[in-house]
Amino acid sequence: MRAMLLDQDLTLRVGDRPDVEPGPGDVVVEVAWTGVCGSDLHVVATGDWVEYWPATLGHEVAGTVVESRADVAVGTRVVLDSRIPCGTCDGCSRAARLCTAMAWLGERIPGGYADRLTVPAASVHEVPAGLDLAVAVLAEPVAVVASAVDRIRDVPRSVLLLGHGPIGAFAHAEFSRRWPGVPVTVVEPRAVRAELARSHGADTLAGLPADGSFDLVVDAAGYPGSLPDAVSRTASGGTTLLVALSKEPAGLVPADVVERSVTITGSVGFDTAHLPRALAALAADPDRYASVVTHRVPLQELPEFLTQQRHRTAGKVIVEGGRP
Repeated sequence: MRAMLLDQDLTLRVGDRPDVEPGPGDVVVEVAWTGVCGSDLHVVATGDWVEYWPATLGHEVAGTVVESRADVAVGTRVVLDSRIPCGTCDGCSRAARLCTAMAWLGERIPGGYADRLTVPAASVHEVPAGLDLAVAVLAEPVAVVASAVDRIRDVPRSVLLLGHGPIGAFAHAEFSRRWPGVPVTVVEPRAVRAELARSHGADTLAGLPADGSFDLVVDAAGYPGSLPDAVSRTASGGTTLLVALSKEPAGLVPADVVERSVTITGSVGFDTAHLPRALAALAADPDRYASVVTHRVPLQELPEFLTQQRHRTAGKVIVEGGRP
């Protein structure tokens, strides 16, 4: 089968990959679409987290079951749950997203930048009838932001969103769905992303506002210094929610948190229940979510697209799979 291959020297190419034969309880999914996630971009740049070479990344997958050795009918349209928790750690005893040894599709086993892939049937979720697979593929990032917003207990009076890339845009959609009428201000210097935010009712700024007066500040940007920036714009008694996976150290003065009673909350991944909820949200308002997609890239063109860094000015990028 065709697949995008990441070699250990971090070169990218499309080549042949042997099929993984399904065992008992497995299904084979012909890939229709796979999303490009920030974590994929990190792996392409660093090789982090990969457990086999050459790697085939891609964990946001929608497609059709073409072979089944489980109680899933051939022809079922599905999205995948890409998490591979250990199932034995203390984190797993509380919630799978808290697994301390979490692995992911594409990093431990071949993922969705391919014609097809083999996965346990337990990881598939049926797509609602009538929902385009090009929209259904957004279920996992929508589940990620739904899980993050679940951490917010009270409806905020105002929201400041740092960054309107794909995760920021899906967070914006989740705010609008849960809290209609709550004003959202977006800090986004890139014109395409800022225009998308404005089209969905947000006020936009190219840089940080002058003061901190927002009940909820969401860091979906993850640039160096974004954490202290977010905290400084959070109102007294408010919440700073971190969804960007930044690896940069962040200088933060504890007094800036304590004296204003700011709560800092992080969120990673999602729980199993979030995927059906995400699919229901996508089915209820597909155009709202589809508008976040700015590029549809054929699998054959993906190495060049990533190598040329074209994703940096894009919204959500999805990759077309299936047979040529």
